[in-house]
Amino acid sequence: MAIGQIHMLTPLMDRIDRWATSGKAKSILLHPEDFDRIGEKKKATLEAKYNLPVMCLGGQKAYFDWKHRTKSEEQIEEMLMEAKS
Repeated sequence: MAIGQIHMLTPLMDRIDRWATSGKAKSILLHPEDFDRIGEKKKATLEAKYNLPVMCLGGQKAYFDWKHRTKSEEQIEEMLMEAKS
C-alpha cells in the first residue's frame, strides 16, 4: 500500500495525536494542504494541547508554492502582503 493511500485512510487528527505523543516530536509538521485546511484557531488549539509549535512541512516557501499551484495570482499577491504585515 502506498503512503498516499495510508494518508487517506487515517484521519488527520489521529495522525497528529500519534506523532505529538510519540516522544520524538519537537513540532507538529503538516503538509501545506493540511496546514491551510485546519485554520488558525485549530492550530492554536493543537499548540496548546500538545505544547508544540504547528508548522508547515517545508516552511513558508513550501506553503506559498502549494498556494501558488492552487490559487490565482491575485490571491497570491494578497497572501504575500499579509505575510509581510
